[in-house]
Amino acid sequence: MRKFILIILPVFLFISCKLQPDSDRNYADKSKIYKLTLNPPKGSTYYFEVNNEYSLKMKVDDKKTENSNKSNFGTYYEISKDTAGNTMITLSYDKIHIRTKNGDNESDMDIANAANSINPVERMLGYLKDAKITAIVSPTGETKSVSGYKELGEKIIANFNPNDENAKQIARQQWEKTIGQGIVKKNMDDLFKIFPDSAVHIGDTWRVIYQQSNDIPLKIKTSYTLKDINDNIAIVESDGVIYSDSTATAFLSFNSATVDLKGKQQGQYEMDTKTGMLISCNIKANVEGIVEVMGREIPITIKTSLKMNGKKIN
Repeated sequence: MRKFILIILPVFLFISCKLQPDSDRNYADKSKIYKLTLNPPKGSTYYFEVNNEYSLKMKVDDKKTENSNKSNFGTYYEISKDTAGNTMITLSYDKIHIRTKNGDNESDMDIANAANSINPVERMLGYLKDAKITAIVSPTGETKSVSGYKELGEKIIANFNPNDENAKQIARQQWEKTIGQGIVKKNMDDLFKIFPDSAVHIGDTWRVIYQQSNDIPLKIKTSYTLKDINDNIAIVESDGVIYSDSTATAFLSFNSATVDLKGKQQGQYEMDTKTGMLISCNIKANVEGIVEVMGREIPITIKTSLKMNGKKIN
C-alpha cells in the first residue's frame, strides 16, 4: 500500500491546572456577570509562541508505522479596528520550524534556511517572513476574513512554467494546506474559538461544536467552564469529546473511505478579561479508531498537544 503522510491539526484540548491561593491576588466576585469578548486596544502589538506536537500510529498490512510532527511558531499580531467594531489583525511570522517523520523519512524545515533550501515547502515558508496577512475577527471570536496569504501564493505560482498547469495546481494545494490551513487559519482558531455567546458567572459552562476539515474530518464538542478570575485573568477549563464526521468519505488522496474515530479532551487556558487576548494555553488529546480504505481496516491512534504563550509588547 502506498505511503502517505497524515497531517492532523491539533484539536482544541486543554490540560487542567489550578492556581494556588495567594493573598496578593484579587479574586472575582462569584455573583458578578462577566462578558468575555475580544477587544484588544488599537495600536497594540502582541507576540505569541506556539509549540505543536502530534504522533500518529497506524497499522497497515500488519506493519506498524509511526508518523510525527513537531512545530514551533513565533507570530506578531498588530491590532487595529474597522468601522464595524471588529478587530483587524496584521500577522507576521519571525519563526517557523517544522520537523516531521514519516516512517523512515525525516525532514527539518526552518524559515531561517528557506532562501537557500532545495525543499519546495521550506522555500514556501520563507515567503511568510516578509508577508503581511490581515484577519478580521468579531468581538465573539469569529474569523470573518483572512487576506494576504492567498494573494502571496498566487504571486509565487506566477513564477512557474505557464504551460505546466498540473504543477501550479499542486503548488496551490500545498500552499493552502501547509500555509493556509496548517499555519494561518489554525493559529486564528487556537486563539479565538473559545468565547461564550453570552455573559457568564464564575462556574458557568458553555458549549462549542467545531468542525475540523482536514485529512481526517472530525467534529469536536467542547464544554468550557469559567473556573475563576484572578487579577483580571480568566481561568477557563474545558472537557469534550472528538468524533469522526459520518457524512465525510474523503481520506487523504482517497475519495472513498469510512472513518470511525473517537477521542477525549481536557485542558485549560488563561485570558486577559480586559482584552480577550490569550495569555497561555496547554492542550492535549487522544483519538483512536479505524479508517477503512480500499477494503482495508487501518487502526489509528493519535496523540496531540499544543502549548501557547502570549504577551503584549506595546
